[in-house]
Amino acid sequence: MSPLPYEIKKRSFEVLPSKTYPLIFTNGTNGSVTTSEYTLGLTSWETTTSRKNSNWNSFKKLQRQWARDANPGLSESQKFVKHGLDRTDLGGNFENVKRTAIWDGKTVSIDHTTSFPTRYQYSGPVFAKGPVFGENHANWPSVPGNLRDLMIAKGSTAIARTIPTNPVASAAQFLGELRERLPALPGRELIRHPGDPSRLADEYLNLEFGLKPLIGDLQKIGEAVRTSNKVLAQLRRDAGRIIRRRYEFPEETTQTTTVTNAFPYPPLRTGGTGGYSGTSDGLGKLTKTETETYRYWFSGAYTYQYQDSDHRVIGKMMRMEQDANRLFGLRLTPELIWELTPWSWAVDWIGNIGDVIHNVSAFSRDGLVMVYGYMMCEYTHRVDYTMTGMSFYGHSSVPLTQSFETKVKKRVKATPYGFGLDIDGFTPRQWAILGSLGISRGRGLL
Repeated sequence: MSPLPYEIKKRSFEVLPSKTYPLIFTNGTNGSVTTSEYTLGLTSWETTTSRKNSNWNSFKKLQRQWARDANPGLSESQKFVKHGLDRTDLGGNFENVKRTAIWDGKTVSIDHTTSFPTRYQYSGPVFAKGPVFGENHANWPSVPGNLRDLMIAKGSTAIARTIPTNPVASAAQFLGELRERLPALPGRELIRHPGDPSRLADEYLNLEFGLKPLIGDLQKIGEAVRTSNKVLAQLRRDAGRIIRRRYEFPEETTQTTTVTNAFPYPPLRTGGTGGYSGTSDGLGKLTKTETETYRYWFSGAYTYQYQDSDHRVIGKMMRMEQDANRLFGLRLTPELIWELTPWSWAVDWIGNIGDVIHNVSAFSRDGLVMVYGYMMCEYTHRVDYTMTGMSFYGHSSVPLTQSFETKVKKRVKATPYGFGLDIDGFTPRQWAILGSLGISRGRGLL
C-alpha cells in the first residue's frame, strides 16, 4: 500500500471584491490636488491538507460489499483478506483551515469643503479594522504553532482513560502509599492546636491528599471485588476483538477585551479633520474582543490477547496474573514506580507524564495495540472589532463592526502504540504482535 503524497486544496470567497478607491484632497489655497488611493477588499479563504492511501477506494468497496451480504459464503482465503481489511487503518493526518471575514457593509460618500477652504472627496467602504487579501494577511487571527503538540498530549491522556485492559483498582499503588503513613483523622490538628488558623491548611491538605484518595482507593477495590465475575467475563470475551472507544474533553474557551484609540480604515484625513465631523478628527474607540476555543476528542480501537490455556501450568499462572491485574492492578510497572515517587502528583498537575508512563506500561503487556487511533481538534480564533465615538460628514454617527475568524479542524493519527512515536523504533516483538493480530499498517501511512 503505497500512500499518496499530501494533497492541498485551496479556494477563496470574495466578501467584498478587491477595488481601488481614491481619496481626493483639493487645496483651496493653491488649487493643488492630491489623490490617495486605497485598495480595499475582503476575501475569505479555505485550505485543506490531507493524505489517504492509494488503495482506499478498492478496500472500501470490498468492505461495503461483504458487509451488506448477509450470507457471503466466503472462502478461507477471502475470510483471511476480510480479517485483514477489518484491521487495516486507511486514514491519515488531515487539516482544514478556514478564514472568514465578516463586515457590516458600511459605505460612505463624502464631498466636504472645510473653512480653509479645502475639499475632501471619498466614496467607498469603511472598516473598523481594515481589509484582508489572501490567506496570510496580518489581520487574520493566528493559529497556535504548537497545536499538534497539544493534540498529542491530549491524545495520550485519552488513551490512558480508554484502554480496555485498565485495572478497576490499583491495589499495588494503594499498598505502596500506605507504607508511608495513614492520613490523620479529620480535625486532629485543630484539636491539638486550638486557635491556630495556620492548622487549617494542614487540615485541607490532609483531606485532599490523604483522606479522599484513601476513601477513593477503598471504593475502587470494593468495586473490583463486587464486579469481578462480570469484569473477567468481559476480559475473556473481548480478547481478539476490535474494541472501539471515544473520549471527548470539555471545551476550553478564553476571551480578552481591549479598548484603544484608533482611526477607522481607510484613514480619511490629509491635514485638518478630513472626512470626519466633530472634534475628534476621526479618532475613535476601537474595542477588540478576542475569543479562542479548543474542542478535542479522540476516537480509537484496541485489541489485545488473553492467556486462555488450560493445559499448561505456566499458561494458567499467566492467566491468573492477567485476571488479577485487570481487577486490582498488581503488576510492577514503570507506572507504579512513577506513582510511588514523591511529588509525582505535582508534576502530573502541570503535564501528563503520568498518562504517558501509564500507556507505556499498558502497551508492553497483554499484546495490547491500537487498531487505529485519531486525535481530533476544532480550534476557533475569532476577533471582533467595534469602532465608536466618531462620525463622517454627511452621515449619522453609527458604530463600525468587523470580525475575522480562523477555524482549524485537525486530525492527528496515532501509531499502534500511541501518539508521537516513531514506528522505525518499534522492536521486533512489537512488529510480531501486530502481525499476529492481523493488523496491517504500512509504514508510509503513519
